[in-house]
Amino acid sequence: MVKTNDIISWHYPRADLAAGYLDTLQAGLISSMVLFAPRRKGKTEFVLDDLLPAAEAAGYRTVYCSMWQNRSDPLASLLLALTNAAKPKTFGAKLQDKLFRPIKKTSLEINAGMIGKVKAEAEFHARAANSQAALQSLPELVDAVLDASKGKVLIALDEIQHLAKPEFQELVAALRTTLDVRKKSVKTVFTGSSRNRLQMMFSQIKAPLFQFSQTTDFPDLDERFVSFIMASFAQATGRKVPLAQANAAFAALSNTPGLFHDAVERLMKIGGTDILAVAQLVLDESRDASGYVQRLMEMRPLDREVMRAVIERVPLYTDDTRRRLALAVGIDEEPLTTRQVQIAVERLVSEQIIYQAGRGVYEIEDDQLAEWLRDSPELIGNGEPGDV
Repeated sequence: MVKTNDIISWHYPRADLAAGYLDTLQAGLISSMVLFAPRRKGKTEFVLDDLLPAAEAAGYRTVYCSMWQNRSDPLASLLLALTNAAKPKTFGAKLQDKLFRPIKKTSLEINAGMIGKVKAEAEFHARAANSQAALQSLPELVDAVLDASKGKVLIALDEIQHLAKPEFQELVAALRTTLDVRKKSVKTVFTGSSRNRLQMMFSQIKAPLFQFSQTTDFPDLDERFVSFIMASFAQATGRKVPLAQANAAFAALSNTPGLFHDAVERLMKIGGTDILAVAQLVLDESRDASGYVQRLMEMRPLDREVMRAVIERVPLYTDDTRRRLALAVGIDEEPLTTRQVQIAVERLVSEQIIYQAGRGVYEIEDDQLAEWLRDSPELIGNGEPGDV
Protein backbone atom coordinates (compact mmCIF):
# COMPACT_ATOMS: atom_id res chain seq x y z
CA MET A 1 0.00 0.00 0.00
CA VAL A 2 1.07 3.59 -0.57
CA LYS A 3 2.67 5.43 2.34
CA THR A 4 1.18 8.73 3.44
CA ASN A 5 4.29 10.68 2.44
CA ASP A 6 4.59 9.07 -1.00
CA ILE A 7 3.68 11.17 -4.03
CA ILE A 8 2.26 9.11 -6.86
CA SER A 9 2.24 10.56 -10.36
CA TRP A 10 -0.57 9.47 -12.66
CA HIS A 11 0.41 11.82 -15.48
CA TYR A 12 2.48 10.16 -18.17
CA PRO A 13 4.85 12.90 -19.42
CA ARG A 14 5.30 13.45 -23.15
CA ALA A 15 8.17 15.91 -23.05
CA ASP A 16 9.63 14.86 -26.42
CA LEU A 17 6.31 15.38 -28.18
CA ALA A 18 5.86 18.81 -26.59
CA ALA A 19 9.39 19.79 -27.56
CA GLY A 20 8.80 18.67 -31.14
CA TYR A 21 5.68 20.79 -31.47
CA LEU A 22 7.41 23.82 -29.96
CA ASP A 23 10.44 23.42 -32.22
CA THR A 24 8.13 23.31 -35.24
CA LEU A 25 6.37 26.52 -34.20
CA GLN A 26 9.58 28.32 -33.28
CA ALA A 27 11.16 27.47 -36.63
CA GLY A 28 8.81 30.04 -38.14
CA LEU A 29 7.55 28.14 -41.17
CA ILE A 30 4.12 27.81 -39.54
CA SER A 31 2.53 29.80 -36.74
CA SER A 32 -0.22 27.39 -35.75
CA MET A 33 -1.20 23.74 -35.71
CA VAL A 34 -4.35 21.71 -35.15
CA LEU A 35 -4.10 18.54 -33.06
CA PHE A 36 -6.89 16.05 -33.72
CA ALA A 37 -7.85 13.06 -31.63
CA PRO A 38 -11.18 11.58 -30.52
CA ARG A 39 -12.45 12.49 -27.07
CA ARG A 40 -10.63 11.16 -23.99
CA LYS A 41 -7.41 10.52 -25.91
CA GLY A 42 -5.42 12.83 -23.62
CA LYS A 43 -5.20 16.04 -25.68
CA THR A 44 -6.19 18.41 -22.89
CA GLU A 45 -3.93 16.76 -20.31
CA PHE A 46 -1.04 16.94 -22.74
CA VAL A 47 -1.64 20.62 -23.48
CA LEU A 48 -1.98 21.61 -19.82
CA ASP A 49 0.69 19.38 -18.28
CA ASP A 50 3.27 19.07 -21.08
CA LEU A 51 2.98 21.63 -23.85
CA LEU A 52 2.20 24.80 -21.89
CA PRO A 53 4.82 24.18 -19.15
CA ALA A 54 7.42 23.49 -21.86
CA ALA A 55 6.42 26.70 -23.65
CA GLU A 56 6.70 28.73 -20.44
CA ALA A 57 10.13 27.25 -19.79
CA ALA A 58 11.08 28.37 -23.31
CA GLY A 59 10.06 31.96 -22.54
CA TYR A 60 6.48 32.03 -23.82
CA ARG A 61 3.57 33.67 -22.06
CA THR A 62 0.83 31.06 -22.38
CA VAL A 63 -2.96 31.25 -22.71
CA TYR A 64 -5.35 28.32 -22.40
CA CYS A 65 -9.05 28.40 -23.20
CA SER A 66 -11.55 25.60 -23.83
CA MET A 67 -14.33 26.45 -26.24
CA TRP A 68 -16.52 24.14 -24.15
CA GLN A 69 -16.02 26.17 -20.98
CA ASN A 70 -18.96 28.38 -21.93
CA ARG A 71 -20.59 26.72 -24.90
CA SER A 72 -23.16 29.43 -25.49
CA ASP A 73 -20.58 32.24 -25.24
CA PRO A 74 -17.03 31.05 -26.03
CA LEU A 75 -15.95 34.63 -26.73
CA ALA A 76 -16.50 35.54 -23.07
CA SER A 77 -14.30 32.61 -22.01
CA LEU A 78 -11.57 33.62 -24.46
CA LEU A 79 -11.57 37.26 -23.34
CA LEU A 80 -11.35 36.17 -19.71
CA ALA A 81 -8.44 33.81 -20.44
CA LEU A 82 -6.56 36.58 -22.27
CA THR A 83 -7.26 39.04 -19.46
CA ASN A 84 -5.85 36.62 -16.87
CA ALA A 85 -2.80 35.90 -19.02
CA ALA A 86 -2.06 39.62 -19.35
CA LYS A 87 -1.83 40.09 -15.58
CA PRO A 88 1.64 40.37 -13.98
CA LYS A 89 2.72 37.06 -12.45
CA THR A 90 5.57 37.99 -10.09
CA PHE A 91 5.59 40.41 -7.17
CA GLY A 92 8.10 42.66 -8.93
CA ALA A 93 6.06 42.73 -12.11
CA LYS A 94 2.88 43.46 -10.16
CA LEU A 95 4.56 46.35 -8.34
CA GLN A 96 5.97 47.78 -11.56
CA ASP A 97 2.57 47.46 -13.25
CA LYS A 98 0.92 49.28 -10.37
CA LEU A 99 3.49 52.10 -10.35
CA PHE A 100 3.71 52.77 -14.06
CA ARG A 101 0.29 51.85 -15.47
CA PRO A 102 -1.36 54.93 -17.03
CA ILE A 103 -4.33 56.13 -15.00
CA LYS A 104 -7.50 56.43 -17.04
CA LYS A 105 -10.73 58.09 -16.04
CA THR A 106 -12.74 55.00 -16.91
CA SER A 107 -10.57 52.78 -14.72
CA LEU A 108 -10.94 55.21 -11.82
CA GLU A 109 -14.67 55.11 -12.20
CA ILE A 110 -14.86 51.35 -12.42
CA ASN A 111 -12.46 50.80 -9.52
CA ALA A 112 -14.15 53.33 -7.24
CA GLY A 113 -15.36 50.45 -5.07
CA MET A 114 -15.25 46.67 -5.16
CA ILE A 115 -19.03 46.42 -5.33
CA GLY A 116 -19.17 48.88 -8.20
CA LYS A 117 -16.38 47.08 -10.00
CA VAL A 118 -18.08 43.69 -9.77
CA LYS A 119 -21.40 45.21 -10.84
CA ALA A 120 -19.83 47.01 -13.81
CA GLU A 121 -18.03 43.85 -14.97
CA ALA A 122 -21.17 41.76 -14.60
CA GLU A 123 -23.19 44.26 -16.60
CA PHE A 124 -20.53 44.30 -19.33
CA HIS A 125 -20.44 40.52 -19.67
CA ALA A 126 -24.23 40.22 -19.64
CA ARG A 127 -24.79 43.01 -22.14
CA ALA A 128 -21.83 42.91 -24.50
CA ALA A 129 -20.21 39.47 -24.47
CA ASN A 130 -21.23 38.83 -28.08
CA SER A 131 -21.31 42.42 -29.28
CA GLN A 132 -19.03 44.09 -31.78
CA ALA A 133 -17.39 45.95 -28.90
CA ALA A 134 -16.40 42.65 -27.32
CA LEU A 135 -15.04 41.35 -30.62
CA GLN A 136 -13.05 44.55 -31.09
CA SER A 137 -11.43 44.04 -27.69
CA LEU A 138 -9.95 40.71 -28.86
CA PRO A 139 -6.85 42.17 -30.59
CA GLU A 140 -6.35 44.64 -27.73
CA LEU A 141 -6.24 41.83 -25.20
CA VAL A 142 -3.86 39.75 -27.32
CA ASP A 143 -1.60 42.81 -27.49
CA ALA A 144 -1.88 43.16 -23.71
CA VAL A 145 -0.64 39.58 -23.34
CA LEU A 146 2.20 40.37 -25.73
CA ASP A 147 3.12 43.46 -23.69
CA ALA A 148 3.24 41.33 -20.55
CA SER A 149 5.42 38.72 -22.25
CA LYS A 150 8.98 38.61 -23.50
CA GLY A 151 7.69 38.95 -27.04
CA LYS A 152 6.51 35.34 -27.36
CA VAL A 153 2.96 34.10 -26.74
CA LEU A 154 1.45 30.64 -27.16
CA ILE A 155 -2.35 30.41 -27.22
CA ALA A 156 -3.94 26.96 -26.83
CA LEU A 157 -7.60 26.77 -27.87
CA ASP A 158 -9.16 23.47 -26.86
CA GLU A 159 -12.14 21.84 -28.64
CA ILE A 160 -11.98 24.44 -31.40
CA GLN A 161 -14.52 22.53 -33.52
CA HIS A 162 -17.24 24.04 -31.32
CA LEU A 163 -16.74 27.28 -33.26
CA ALA A 164 -17.79 25.60 -36.53
CA LYS A 165 -21.38 26.54 -35.71
CA PRO A 166 -22.82 29.38 -37.86
CA GLU A 167 -23.44 31.64 -34.86
CA PHE A 168 -19.70 31.84 -34.18
CA GLN A 169 -18.54 32.84 -37.67
CA GLU A 170 -17.83 36.45 -36.69
CA LEU A 171 -15.74 35.30 -33.75
CA VAL A 172 -13.73 32.92 -35.95
CA ALA A 173 -13.15 35.66 -38.54
CA ALA A 174 -12.00 38.11 -35.85
CA LEU A 175 -9.76 35.44 -34.35
CA ARG A 176 -8.08 34.71 -37.69
CA THR A 177 -7.43 38.38 -38.39
CA THR A 178 -6.05 38.92 -34.89
CA LEU A 179 -3.70 35.95 -35.09
CA ASP A 180 -2.71 36.44 -38.72
CA VAL A 181 -1.18 39.89 -38.22
CA ARG A 182 0.70 38.75 -35.09
CA LYS A 183 1.92 35.35 -36.28
CA LYS A 184 5.59 36.20 -35.80
CA SER A 185 5.16 36.57 -32.06
CA VAL A 186 1.88 34.74 -31.31
CA LYS A 187 1.76 31.00 -31.94
CA THR A 188 -1.46 29.02 -31.70
CA VAL A 189 -2.28 25.39 -30.99
CA PHE A 190 -5.85 24.27 -31.66
CA THR A 191 -7.21 20.92 -30.51
CA GLY A 192 -10.31 19.21 -31.85
CA SER A 193 -12.25 15.97 -31.49
CA SER A 194 -14.42 16.11 -34.62
CA ARG A 195 -12.80 15.59 -38.00
CA ASN A 196 -15.91 16.75 -39.80
CA ARG A 197 -16.14 20.07 -37.98
CA LEU A 198 -12.39 20.65 -38.24
CA GLN A 199 -12.71 20.17 -41.98
CA MET A 200 -15.54 22.71 -41.99
CA MET A 201 -13.29 25.22 -40.24
CA PHE A 202 -9.90 24.65 -41.85
CA SER A 203 -10.44 22.87 -45.19
CA GLN A 204 -13.47 24.47 -46.83
CA ILE A 205 -12.65 27.37 -49.13
CA LYS A 206 -15.28 29.70 -47.66
CA ALA A 207 -14.33 28.98 -44.04
CA PRO A 208 -12.67 31.87 -42.11
CA LEU A 209 -9.75 29.63 -41.08
CA PHE A 210 -9.26 28.07 -44.53
CA GLN A 211 -5.59 27.05 -44.89
CA PHE A 212 -4.74 28.92 -41.68
CA SER A 213 -3.47 25.73 -40.08
CA GLN A 214 -2.86 22.10 -40.99
CA THR A 215 -4.50 19.32 -38.98
CA THR A 216 -2.17 16.76 -37.41
CA ASP A 217 -3.30 13.52 -35.82
CA PHE A 218 -2.40 13.55 -32.13
CA PRO A 219 -0.44 10.30 -31.65
CA ASP A 220 -1.86 7.47 -29.58
CA LEU A 221 -0.16 6.42 -26.37
CA ASP A 222 1.55 3.05 -26.38
CA GLU A 223 2.77 0.30 -24.06
CA ARG A 224 5.11 2.70 -22.24
CA PHE A 225 2.05 4.58 -21.00
CA VAL A 226 0.48 1.34 -19.77
CA SER A 227 3.68 0.37 -17.99
CA PHE A 228 3.84 3.81 -16.32
CA ILE A 229 0.24 3.65 -15.08
CA MET A 230 0.65 0.09 -13.83
CA ALA A 231 3.76 1.10 -11.89
CA SER A 232 1.73 3.87 -10.24
CA PHE A 233 -1.06 1.37 -9.56
CA ALA A 234 1.39 -1.01 -7.89
CA GLN A 235 2.82 1.83 -5.81
CA ALA A 236 -0.67 2.86 -4.69
CA THR A 237 -2.12 -0.58 -3.97
CA GLY A 238 0.74 -3.03 -3.54
CA ARG A 239 -0.88 -5.15 -6.26
CA LYS A 240 0.83 -5.99 -9.53
CA VAL A 241 -1.13 -6.44 -12.74
CA PRO A 242 0.56 -8.53 -15.46
CA LEU A 243 1.64 -6.10 -18.16
CA ALA A 244 0.38 -8.39 -20.93
CA GLN A 245 -3.13 -8.20 -19.46
CA ALA A 246 -2.89 -4.43 -18.97
CA ASN A 247 -1.80 -3.94 -22.57
CA ALA A 248 -4.67 -6.15 -23.77
CA ALA A 249 -7.10 -4.07 -21.69
CA PHE A 250 -5.75 -0.84 -23.16
CA ALA A 251 -6.14 -2.25 -26.67
CA ALA A 252 -9.70 -3.37 -25.88
CA LEU A 253 -10.44 0.23 -24.86
CA SER A 254 -9.26 1.49 -28.28
CA ASN A 255 -6.03 2.85 -26.77
CA THR A 256 -8.12 5.50 -25.01
CA PRO A 257 -6.29 6.75 -21.89
CA GLY A 258 -9.43 8.28 -20.38
CA LEU A 259 -11.23 4.92 -20.39
CA PHE A 260 -8.09 3.13 -19.19
CA HIS A 261 -7.87 5.52 -16.24
CA ASP A 262 -11.51 4.69 -15.48
CA ALA A 263 -10.69 0.99 -15.48
CA VAL A 264 -7.65 1.44 -13.24
CA GLU A 265 -9.62 3.58 -10.80
CA ARG A 266 -12.37 0.95 -10.59
CA LEU A 267 -9.81 -1.83 -10.09
CA MET A 268 -8.31 0.13 -7.21
CA LYS A 269 -11.74 0.28 -5.54
CA ILE A 270 -12.90 -3.31 -6.03
CA GLY A 271 -9.56 -5.03 -5.48
CA GLY A 272 -7.86 -7.80 -7.40
CA THR A 273 -5.84 -7.59 -10.60
CA ASP A 274 -8.27 -8.70 -13.32
CA ILE A 275 -8.03 -5.51 -15.36
CA LEU A 276 -9.33 -7.19 -18.53
CA ALA A 277 -12.69 -7.93 -16.92
CA VAL A 278 -12.92 -4.42 -15.50
CA ALA A 279 -11.98 -2.89 -18.86
CA GLN A 280 -14.82 -4.81 -20.52
CA LEU A 281 -17.28 -3.42 -17.96
CA VAL A 282 -16.01 0.11 -18.58
CA LEU A 283 -16.26 -0.40 -22.33
CA ASP A 284 -19.82 -1.71 -22.10
CA GLU A 285 -20.88 1.22 -19.93
CA SER A 286 -19.21 3.69 -22.28
CA ARG A 287 -21.07 2.23 -25.26
CA ASP A 288 -24.37 2.26 -23.40
CA ALA A 289 -23.84 5.89 -22.38
CA SER A 290 -22.97 6.92 -25.93
CA GLY A 291 -26.56 6.49 -27.09
CA TYR A 292 -25.40 5.02 -30.40
CA VAL A 293 -27.74 2.02 -30.26
CA GLN A 294 -30.73 4.34 -30.04
CA ARG A 295 -29.37 6.53 -32.83
CA LEU A 296 -28.87 3.50 -35.06
CA MET A 297 -32.43 2.36 -34.41
CA GLU A 298 -33.79 5.79 -35.33
CA MET A 299 -31.80 6.09 -38.56
CA ARG A 300 -33.28 5.70 -42.00
CA PRO A 301 -32.54 2.23 -43.41
CA LEU A 302 -30.52 3.67 -46.28
CA ASP A 303 -28.34 5.63 -43.86
CA ARG A 304 -27.61 2.44 -41.95
CA GLU A 305 -26.71 0.61 -45.15
CA VAL A 306 -24.38 3.44 -46.18
CA MET A 307 -22.74 3.11 -42.77
CA ARG A 308 -22.30 -0.60 -43.43
CA ALA A 309 -20.63 0.17 -46.76
CA VAL A 310 -18.33 2.69 -45.06
CA ILE A 311 -17.36 0.11 -42.40
CA GLU A 312 -16.60 -2.41 -45.15
CA ARG A 313 -14.68 0.24 -47.12
CA VAL A 314 -16.86 -0.28 -50.20
CA PRO A 315 -16.87 2.54 -52.82
CA LEU A 316 -20.19 4.28 -52.33
CA TYR A 317 -21.14 5.46 -55.80
CA THR A 318 -20.35 2.53 -58.08
CA ASP A 319 -23.13 0.72 -59.96
CA ASP A 320 -22.58 -2.41 -57.87
CA THR A 321 -22.81 -0.54 -54.57
CA ARG A 322 -25.90 1.41 -55.59
CA ARG A 323 -27.56 -1.86 -56.69
CA ARG A 324 -26.58 -3.50 -53.40
CA LEU A 325 -27.96 -0.57 -51.40
CA ALA A 326 -31.22 -0.72 -53.33
CA LEU A 327 -31.62 -4.44 -52.61
CA ALA A 328 -30.78 -3.90 -48.94
CA VAL A 329 -33.69 -1.49 -48.53
CA GLY A 330 -36.06 -3.63 -50.55
CA ILE A 331 -35.87 -1.99 -53.98
CA ASP A 332 -35.06 -4.60 -56.61
CA GLU A 333 -36.18 -2.87 -59.79
CA GLU A 334 -33.07 -0.74 -60.37
CA PRO A 335 -30.05 0.67 -58.52
CA LEU A 336 -30.38 3.77 -56.36
CA THR A 337 -29.35 6.99 -58.04
CA THR A 338 -26.10 8.67 -57.16
CA ARG A 339 -28.08 11.55 -55.72
CA GLN A 340 -30.05 9.26 -53.39
CA VAL A 341 -26.81 7.87 -51.99
CA GLN A 342 -25.33 11.35 -51.77
CA ILE A 343 -28.28 12.61 -49.70
CA ALA A 344 -27.77 9.76 -47.23
CA VAL A 345 -24.05 10.58 -47.04
CA GLU A 346 -24.82 14.24 -46.42
CA ARG A 347 -27.17 13.33 -43.59
CA LEU A 348 -24.53 11.15 -41.94
CA VAL A 349 -21.89 13.87 -42.32
CA SER A 350 -24.15 16.54 -40.85
CA GLU A 351 -24.89 14.27 -37.88
CA GLN A 352 -21.12 13.72 -37.44
CA ILE A 353 -21.45 9.97 -37.92
CA ILE A 354 -19.02 9.89 -40.86
CA TYR A 355 -16.45 12.27 -42.30
CA GLN A 356 -14.75 12.58 -45.68
CA ALA A 357 -11.25 11.14 -45.45
CA GLY A 358 -10.51 11.71 -49.15
CA ARG A 359 -12.21 12.18 -52.47
CA GLY A 360 -15.16 9.78 -52.38
CA VAL A 361 -13.70 8.06 -49.30
CA TYR A 362 -15.52 8.18 -45.96
CA GLU A 363 -14.76 6.92 -42.46
CA ILE A 364 -16.72 6.59 -39.24
CA GLU A 365 -16.13 9.70 -37.13
CA ASP A 366 -15.94 7.93 -33.76
CA ASP A 367 -13.14 5.32 -33.66
CA GLN A 368 -14.82 3.43 -30.82
CA LEU A 369 -18.09 3.23 -32.75
CA ALA A 370 -16.21 2.01 -35.83
CA GLU A 371 -14.53 -0.80 -33.88
CA TRP A 372 -17.80 -1.71 -32.21
CA LEU A 373 -19.60 -1.99 -35.55
CA ARG A 374 -16.78 -3.99 -37.11
CA ASP A 375 -17.00 -6.46 -34.21
CA SER A 376 -20.83 -6.48 -34.18
CA PRO A 377 -22.12 -5.59 -37.68
CA GLU A 378 -25.60 -6.87 -36.72
CA LEU A 379 -26.03 -3.66 -34.66
CA ILE A 380 -26.48 -1.72 -37.89
CA GLY A 381 -29.67 -3.68 -38.56
CA ASN A 382 -31.40 -4.13 -41.90
CA GLY A 383 -33.36 -1.82 -44.14
CA GLU A 384 -37.13 -1.97 -44.49
CA PRO A 385 -38.64 -2.53 -47.94
CA GLY A 386 -38.96 0.65 -49.93
CA ASP A 387 -37.74 2.96 -47.15
CA VAL A 388 -34.77 5.10 -48.17
